[in-house]
Amino acid sequence: MQVSLNWLNEFVDLSNVEATQIAHELTMSGLEVEAIEDVKPSFTNIKTVKIEKIDAHPNSDRLHLVTVNTGSGLKTVVCGAQNIQVGQVVPYASVGSQVLDRKTGEMFTLTPAVIRGVESQGMLCSADELGVSERNYQEEDGILILNRIFPDVQLGQDVKDVLGFEKDTVIDVAPTANRGDQMSVIGVARELSSLFNTPLKFNPVECTKDLTTDKFKVEIKDKDVCKYYSIALLKNIKIKSSPDWMQKRLIASGVRAINNVVDITNYVMLEYGCPLHAFDADKLDGYLCVRRAEEGEKIVTLDEVERTLTTDSVLIATKDKGVCLGGVFGGANSEIDDNTTSLALEAAYFTPATNRKSARSAGYRSEASARFERGIDIEAVKPALMRAMQLLVEYADAEVVGVVEDGENKLEPIEITLRYPQIKRMLGCEIASDRCDNILENLGFKKLGGNAAAAKFLVPSFRAYDVTREIDLIEEIARINGYDKISPTLPAKAQTPTITLEEKVIKRIHELLLSAGLNEIQTSSLIGKPMLDKFKIDYDDENAVKVLNAASEDYSMLRQTLSASVLNCMKYNFDNGQKNFWAYEIGKTYIKTAPADEKNTGVKETRVLEGVLTGEVQNSKWQVKTSSDFYTVKGIMENIFNDLEVSRRIKLAPLEETELSKDNKILHPYRTAVVMLLGKKPQPIGYFGQVHPTLIDKLKLNQDAFLFNLNLTELISAVKETVPRFKHLPQFPEVRRDIAFIINDDVTFDDIQKVIKSSVKQNIFKGSEIFDVYQGEHVEDGFKSVAFRIKMQDENATLTDEIIEQQMTSVREKLQKTYAQISFRE
Repeated sequence: MQVSLNWLNEFVDLSNVEATQIAHELTMSGLEVEAIEDVKPSFTNIKTVKIEKIDAHPNSDRLHLVTVNTGSGLKTVVCGAQNIQVGQVVPYASVGSQVLDRKTGEMFTLTPAVIRGVESQGMLCSADELGVSERNYQEEDGILILNRIFPDVQLGQDVKDVLGFEKDTVIDVAPTANRGDQMSVIGVARELSSLFNTPLKFNPVECTKDLTTDKFKVEIKDKDVCKYYSIALLKNIKIKSSPDWMQKRLIASGVRAINNVVDITNYVMLEYGCPLHAFDADKLDGYLCVRRAEEGEKIVTLDEVERTLTTDSVLIATKDKGVCLGGVFGGANSEIDDNTTSLALEAAYFTPATNRKSARSAGYRSEASARFERGIDIEAVKPALMRAMQLLVEYADAEVVGVVEDGENKLEPIEITLRYPQIKRMLGCEIASDRCDNILENLGFKKLGGNAAAAKFLVPSFRAYDVTREIDLIEEIARINGYDKISPTLPAKAQTPTITLEEKVIKRIHELLLSAGLNEIQTSSLIGKPMLDKFKIDYDDENAVKVLNAASEDYSMLRQTLSASVLNCMKYNFDNGQKNFWAYEIGKTYIKTAPADEKNTGVKETRVLEGVLTGEVQNSKWQVKTSSDFYTVKGIMENIFNDLEVSRRIKLAPLEETELSKDNKILHPYRTAVVMLLGKKPQPIGYFGQVHPTLIDKLKLNQDAFLFNLNLTELISAVKETVPRFKHLPQFPEVRRDIAFIINDDVTFDDIQKVIKSSVKQNIFKGSEIFDVYQGEHVEDGFKSVAFRIKMQDENATLTDEIIEQQMTSVREKLQKTYAQISFRE
């Protein structure tokens, strides 16, 4: 945004401050200045002359020989303009003067020229050649007629003085997306007022009398797109050029001067930061509403482009047609023209998010939408309308009919308590409380009261969207006081980084799985129904976290399981010749559990381990090839539990005995184990087993595959972080004894181990393990022969044969008592 320093000086005294210093202070406070440019004419040595005589060129039908009086003599100029007449006062460039090239826009120095055989002693200049075409001095093309604009112009005057090129500097600032208040001259002036501790000279225009009228009606139909909408009715408008001083300020701000009505709306927008729009009231039907456009609805905008709208577009409409894209672009069917005499002047507050979407839906971004999407000051909308009405009465001879409005233009007050000691704690430097108060008050914050320790401030309406907490006030103090005044310091204490239990457990699981021969994979968290259907995996559609406007149905939601991802990776590798595939992934699943709010996303994220095995255990074996099976997966899982020391809380259950058996389509019903975490309420935290044969057939695999899954979030909660302690090596030998027996086939090894453990004295029991299982000849059907090795050791003495035999006898008796159908083998 370009801002004139002369304009700024009306609101804050900067007469003794250099433009470079202003730019530096603004940039350091957060309002970046991108450029500084002095306002100066694009020409040199151009004088006023009077046309004394016009003769035809002897060698051209279109050119003229123009004799001009320079005030000190006569000159003859070859000119092709058709709007010149005797007696006119026009700009004259002599040899050596600099003007603009109408084609390239570059400055060039005038040299002697012979045109069609006649010497031209200079040239007469148009507005384009002087670089003042934006001032809208005349409608026709041709030479600039100065005495028509300035009746008192004299001969021999410097055209620079005639056109009023006063000394000015323009600074180009780039407000950030959260600072809509800085998209105005007053906003920048307020910033400078605080930076240079200079009073702000600004009082919003107010009206002391009731302007309510029943000659027009406005209505906000969709309250989410517009909070406040007003129309000022004015009559007896006279369309003409705006005053010269206004044109200069608009041009300095990068806005082309058009006519008094359009220029006034642009001027107020730049001054207050509140965009306005002028309708020809005679082209309306006494009614306007603010609503969302219907899908496919069309409107022709001021640039004569027909735009197709969507439900994201905000439309200002009469009862039967749209007349404006609210806060973005006016409509051609309601624009003002030279015949306009009645005006409906719009001032409104369009919500930032909907305005941004509306501008995008129409494919057009304007100066108005750039302000609305940042958030304008809702409480400045009506004063801006009053200011525009004031200027229209003064410079367009308007008569005010009245004002109609709908919605609320007031905000709930925001009060923030500022604790002065908190400033030093946050910034690391001391700033006097009086200085803090002064900075905030210059920025528009009102002090409601306070003491030596704290003060309460009322947030102004133009900062209601980015200042809501105490830390925001501290930020304002820091940037105005100067970030360069904060001395760089090192932290008082060097805190040692710590690794969380979760990170430690996950790191260990990675190590265990990689050492077991698995490779880590990473797949996308986005998934779609086609992939889930491919692997017969059900999902909760109601609680799925879905992607709005998904680019593909294959990536339409966040995954609720990793099974499809790892199986798809296995299938891809198998189809490309990699028959042996051992891989795992640690990722997150997502499911919606509650509506989202400011503090909670409403989505439950669970960290999960998922893996798949298919093919040989070791690819490098030359003669013996062993394929992975159920017990391969079981061994990997038990290795994890043992290493994390959670084996005592883990129990394996058959799939059919758990709720996981319901709707199961991917796991073999009789070759799958469910991992149960024991506690007050045992719960399943995973599973492992063989992929269902029907799924194997569907995927056209010619070998078995095995899947495993663990809820790491629940597993980690069962892990206890312990500090390793030194333990003396035993001084006495360990004793091992074997026991073999025939027992019912339905008795599990885990149950037998529990009986053995409870039979031996705990101070000497060091564990038991199975080393032989036999079923077949000499063993009755329904039974199995098992052999266990029991380890015993006393840390204080050598175990005698008597003690050992006592313990073995205890084991036999306990097994005999627990299992009636058991027979021991010697």
